Amino acid sequence: MQSFLALLKNPAWDLALVLMLVAGGFFLGISGGKKKMAFIILAIYVLLALFPFLPIDKLTASRAENEVFMWRAGIFLALLILLTLFLLRSMHGAAYVSGIWWEILMLAILAAGFLMVSLLNLAPALLIKNNLLNLSPLTLTLFTGSIAKWWQILPIFGVMFL
Repeated sequence: MQSFLALLKNPAWDLALVLMLVAGGFFLGISGGKKKMAFIILAIYVLLALFPFLPIDKLTASRAENEVFMWRAGIFLALLILLTLFLLRSMHGAAYVSGIWWEILMLAILAAGFLMVSLLNLAPALLIKNNLLNLSPLTLTLFTGSIAKWWQILPIFGVMFL
């Protein structure tokens, strides 16, 4: 019980980030509807397909491993925001589809987990293997272990069936 209270008092930065992503996705889904959440998930899939073809290695040449990860993650997030805005603009005339709160919460959890897995996949393997990012054991288990492949598959089913 004491360790649980200590976790609530001083949460790890990565778990706090995951909770903020879930909360942000939930409130975005409540205000924008399920379609907006679906377009965010779709934008992550599209960006994962396009990102390996971007010449980012020229920007990160002769930098430390941590810097390489931060550059990749920053560029990924900036492009994700731009791509999401373009996709949302393309659905400007589409009908607003609100959802039940639990459906939006599920999509927010799936989107946050998928984004975390996508960002951690951008890190050089040495950073993850040696835990140089100081990730908590729970984050390492959920987002870089064998469970990580499920975070890449389940969001598309969430979009299709919710």
